[in-house]
Amino acid sequence: MRTIIALAAIVVWSFSAAVITDAQSSRGTRFSNWSTPINVGPPINTQWDDNVPVLSKDEKTLYFTSNRPGSQNLPGSTTRSEDIWVSKRQNKNAPWGEPVNLGPGINTPYNDRMRSISTDGKIILLQSNRLEGSYGANDIWAIVRKNPNDDFGWSQPVNLGSVINTQYNEVAAKYLFDERHVRGNLFFSSTRLGGFGGPDIYESEITESGFASPLNIVELNTGSIESCFWVRDDGLELIFSTNRPNLEEDTSKFDLWVSTRASVYETWSPPESLGSTVNIEGYADVNPMLANEDRTLYFASLRPNPNGPAGNTDIYFSTRTRVR
Repeated sequence: MRTIIALAAIVVWSFSAAVITDAQSSRGTRFSNWSTPINVGPPINTQWDDNVPVLSKDEKTLYFTSNRPGSQNLPGSTTRSEDIWVSKRQNKNAPWGEPVNLGPGINTPYNDRMRSISTDGKIILLQSNRLEGSYGANDIWAIVRKNPNDDFGWSQPVNLGSVINTQYNEVAAKYLFDERHVRGNLFFSSTRLGGFGGPDIYESEITESGFASPLNIVELNTGSIESCFWVRDDGLELIFSTNRPNLEEDTSKFDLWVSTRASVYETWSPPESLGSTVNIEGYADVNPMLANEDRTLYFASLRPNPNGPAGNTDIYFSTRTRVR
């Protein structure tokens, strides 16, 4: 429990100054519509599944999930498990370097999926169905580092504990500093009992004692699946994947939807689809992430790729401009 509280404290302290500045500058910002998505291409995308893109704040480091060769797998299994990989580039306009596996200290023969990175680059949240230290199914874990430029200086993963993780699936997570209480909040999705149906999106306040009891964000959730998401650093926009209004576990129905709010004191607006420019009917569009001062949307999609094999997940990006 002490480790969990320490992680929570690190998150609060590291977010304080950075996010207050972002929130003050971003409040009231309006954006254009999203552009037609572009495939990120090799060496990030391959003939295998490449998924869950998460960029560092300076956009020179990309973490993502892949089952490409070099990923681990369970003994006797012919299917490689998901591992977390990292790629670097010299600047925002430079090509991505050859991805490198984060290694056995982070990855296991089970599925280890990237979820988010803190603004200061010192904390990663990941999803894993590893057995040791788990509460069952998929849990949310954290890794930390002192040097935000050391991509292989991460600690061993620490389970976020029984307030957040359950015997059910916890499938996505992101920390967000909350200026209302000068504390941190954790947004995450879970299939825990008491929800509306499939995975729902929850919020837990970080206190001096650790995580507070999670609250279902009722205005975002339905009887369908609300799973992977990204919440903007100022807390005013949340993009998530959902198969609504479908009530079955049909992943081909996954599209990206968005909800906003005028301030962190207000409820979220009724969610709306990002539309046919971003979403492709009949193919899963998932795992959103905002970069470039919220003007670039990275996400993963199973849509047909004319430059690669069919049936695998690739990473795409779309852009928008600020309109005041």
